[in-house]
Amino acid sequence: MIVPMIKYAFLVYHRDFEGFLQKLQELGMVDIVRQERPLLDDERTLMSQINRYTSTIRELKTLPQIEPSSEEINPDSILNQYDELLKEKEQVEGSIRKVKKELTDVRPWGRFDTSLLQKITGSGLKLRFFITNEKTYSEDWEREYPIQVINREAGQVYFVCITNTDEQLSIDANEVRAPQYSYSDKEKESESLFQQLQNLTEGIQKLTSFVPQLETAKLQLVNKLEFTTVQQSADKEAENTLLVLQGWVPEPKNKQFVEFIESENIIFISERAQKTDDAPILLKNNKFAKLFEPIGSLFTNPTYGELDLTPFFAPFFMMFFGFCLGDAGYGLVMFIGATVYKLKASKDMRPLMSLVQWLSISTVIFGTITGTLFGIELVKVDLPLLEKFRNLFLDQNQLFALALVVGAIQIVFGMCVKAANQIKLWGWQHAISTFGWLLLIVGTAVFYGLSKWEGVSVEFFGLTHKIVLGVAAIGILFFNSPGKNPFVNFGLGLWDTYNMVTGLFGDILSYIRLFALGLSSAILGNVFNSLAFGMSPDIPVVGAIITIIILIIGHSINLFMSALGSLVHPMRLTFVEFYKNAGFTGGGKSYQPFQKQETIK
Repeated sequence: MIVPMIKYAFLVYHRDFEGFLQKLQELGMVDIVRQERPLLDDERTLMSQINRYTSTIRELKTLPQIEPSSEEINPDSILNQYDELLKEKEQVEGSIRKVKKELTDVRPWGRFDTSLLQKITGSGLKLRFFITNEKTYSEDWEREYPIQVINREAGQVYFVCITNTDEQLSIDANEVRAPQYSYSDKEKESESLFQQLQNLTEGIQKLTSFVPQLETAKLQLVNKLEFTTVQQSADKEAENTLLVLQGWVPEPKNKQFVEFIESENIIFISERAQKTDDAPILLKNNKFAKLFEPIGSLFTNPTYGELDLTPFFAPFFMMFFGFCLGDAGYGLVMFIGATVYKLKASKDMRPLMSLVQWLSISTVIFGTITGTLFGIELVKVDLPLLEKFRNLFLDQNQLFALALVVGAIQIVFGMCVKAANQIKLWGWQHAISTFGWLLLIVGTAVFYGLSKWEGVSVEFFGLTHKIVLGVAAIGILFFNSPGKNPFVNFGLGLWDTYNMVTGLFGDILSYIRLFALGLSSAILGNVFNSLAFGMSPDIPVVGAIITIIILIIGHSINLFMSALGSLVHPMRLTFVEFYKNAGFTGGGKSYQPFQKQETIK
């Protein structure tokens, strides 16, 4: 159900305006109508600061957390310190990458003293460095020149030659530049850099103790930005001396709000929101339907004048999930997991766990009627206990038919919701065409069923049936757009008939995915069972352990993938098939009262 809204307009003297807004923000009841306008420089600055806090807090929360500090430090200085440490860390990491490359280059030449190279050069000799292929290197070079092999690795030979001139040597090797540093020097530099990196990492981690202070500072900026945004949403009148502000208050809170506004001596006018108003959406459903509100919000909110479809799709969604997963064992695992986690979960997570419990109950029910337990087809299990239940399990043909029947029922139900929505928004005349389609579909199904019923003398496409079809046709072809020319209505009716007939069959066939997903889940579970018992060795203890490992891993994968599909595909059936046939428009904005945030979301 959509909570009724009261529309308010406030007339405030400019000197009282800021104080009035502060009290409104503390009260936290009014959803202020925001104006579309360019952002002020102050707003851009605040948004930039909030983003900086957000990114810093997010990064710090990825690190191991330290106990919150009682020391009060300016939040901006914490951000600056974090940025400086992060910048230094990036520089050190860059230096480490460079040293690693240099170590790779100099490693084949071993540990040598660079001062010795300088002495050799100073004495008039030249130490030249060469690299060649192992197959190319010749021992004869050592007898002809003063050559010393330094290293042999990866098919390469690293050697040096001492000469006193720049003469060309008769060797097939590549001369490389003499190393400017030794491996030992670079090792020491690498160790020093890693120590610096560790110190910087520890310094950054220490800042995690100030995360609560950063969150508080961010919260203050968010509230300040919200206040500035609302402040600029007022219309200025009488040479900016009077300000007009508009907003929405939920009807259940209206009595309390009236007491507040009258105590402030503020001039205001109020009226109940009309169906055509762009009022914010606040949903109020029973405990069961409320659990499915997050699923509906993934698509969009209804408009203010529409019906809230959450309580209408919730039972179907629950049933579809169980149909798709369809394994009693998986449902039992989900229920136990959700129940245990719910005991320790936060207040915000408990409704989600309650939703999982309901979905798992549906899974257990469908797993029971199909006779599937952890991929095992109970109908094939030779147990005396199951003998009297074998005929109760549904086979694949029955599941296929059930998926189509369930789809047809939801589509027809959606059309009933559409008719109710049309009556609510525009009056009963606009629902005549939808009632015509309902009469045609349901009437035809009823006459067909009665004609097949033994002992009932009802003729399919008999006179009574034709009269019903005629009445339905009149409603469909001539009342689809009340108030228009009958010939225009007839043309629109024909076009609507074409779209309805072609779309209806496609919509019903879409529900085959319920059967397909349930079947694939059972098949994969059976495959993992076969792998577990077929691949285990005939060693008593080892075989049992391997079987259990394969079963746990395999069924965990199957449960995760099947549960994901069982969540996504019912959403598609809800948001496409059901919403379309229910005439859902959507696009409403959520109720967001002007209030001070107490916690960071």
